[in-house]
Amino acid sequence: MSVTARRYICEPSYGVSVLGLSGTYQIMNSLHRDLYPQTFIFKNQLTVFNSICMTVRIFQNRNLFNWLVGIVLTIGALASFGCNDKLSVVGNNLISDTLQLTSVSSTDSVPFVIGTSSYINRISLSGIGYVFIGKSGTTEAFSLSRLSVPDSAPELTIDNFVSAKMLITPSTPYYAYGDTIGNQLSFTVYKVVKVWTTIATPDTITPDFIDKTKTLATYSGIIPLKDSSSVISFDFDRDQVIEWFNLRKQYGNANDTLNYGIAFIPNSNSNIIRRFASGAVGSSDSTRFATILITYHRPNATDSTIKLFSAYDGTYLTTTAPEDKYITIQGASAINSNISFDVSSIPKGVAIHLAGLTLTMDPSKSFAGTAGTDPVVFATFVDSTSNNLVRPYYGSRLKDGNGNYTNEYFFPTLNTALEGMIRRNGKGTITLQVQNSYYQNRMDKLVFFGSDAVDSTKRPKLSIVYSSRPKF
Repeated sequence: MSVTARRYICEPSYGVSVLGLSGTYQIMNSLHRDLYPQTFIFKNQLTVFNSICMTVRIFQNRNLFNWLVGIVLTIGALASFGCNDKLSVVGNNLISDTLQLTSVSSTDSVPFVIGTSSYINRISLSGIGYVFIGKSGTTEAFSLSRLSVPDSAPELTIDNFVSAKMLITPSTPYYAYGDTIGNQLSFTVYKVVKVWTTIATPDTITPDFIDKTKTLATYSGIIPLKDSSSVISFDFDRDQVIEWFNLRKQYGNANDTLNYGIAFIPNSNSNIIRRFASGAVGSSDSTRFATILITYHRPNATDSTIKLFSAYDGTYLTTTAPEDKYITIQGASAINSNISFDVSSIPKGVAIHLAGLTLTMDPSKSFAGTAGTDPVVFATFVDSTSNNLVRPYYGSRLKDGNGNYTNEYFFPTLNTALEGMIRRNGKGTITLQVQNSYYQNRMDKLVFFGSDAVDSTKRPKLSIVYSSRPKF
């Protein structure tokens, strides 16, 4: 199937009224029945133009896009609007002028979208205000926390030690990803034995960072899926607490070089990933992820308590590499996708009035957490013709006539990206990802059909309306 262009001539039709205007033009073909790409020719003499050639629907099921196309065509007609008075002799002698708007869409033979690929962008998720712990399918989330022992820490021994309780708090609003029916969270706490920083990534936290020969704490249970979930409390290892306190007494601040923190590692029987509250960098919020409440005996006095708070936390996610034949994006796992275009068939120097990209989601491969499927996705384009300016674009999930979401997402304004490609060599790439506000704090996975999908109707579709710039 090839790109089809059709021409429509708007001629004067006296006695006919469109939008209540006199002296209007009649479209010689029925545009609203033709859903194929088309070219519109507005032919006029530069003498008397006092009316508008009205057009309707260009792309099916794109109400907003249709409306914008109508506006563009209206503006085009208004550009040739004139008064009723006869022009001067000079004006009457001017040659005929033609304003052309061309609409084209990707097809099997001219796809415009020539390739798609997905990749994992290894990032640091330290100090974001949340941590993740758990396991769902091939995706695992583990977290590290470094607890600070205060200067006022007493000397602890086996004799005066009473108990140590680890406290962690589910986030508000709550969020879970995975099997929300079984809702089984299970993890083990181990000692971290090497220095790690807030810029660590899943690739830099290698297995030798964690000593799994001794268990410091364990948790296995069901946390209610609600915002009012209470603090999770479980026993923490006595000997580790005593070691930290004695190191603090012996070395003072130098203890910071010996206390590397603890790691929360999901167990194999965990089928869900939960989000927990944590301190955010630059925030005045006093929230901390890990807290240890220690109770000890004081000589000739009642028992006392002291708390250890996490100084900083990091959370890390591992998952299998996405399939290149699909367009995959996932937030905290940092999966992005590239969509490559070839619009070299569009003439250089044209003005792009409208450019819309449609992506079709594969619901069988997509998965959302308890916050639901995000109806908005984000894309960027690096324009090398404008000093590598990064241009952002948003696409939204479409709804049907009954107001229900479909599986299609639509980017209505890729104009500047395409003009940048055309100015260069007709080729370029946009990067698709979860919108910024959810990039780090949610794990929803969206999978779209790629450029090689077996069903060609589900491949990415690009529709463009452009005009040639006037030559003087």
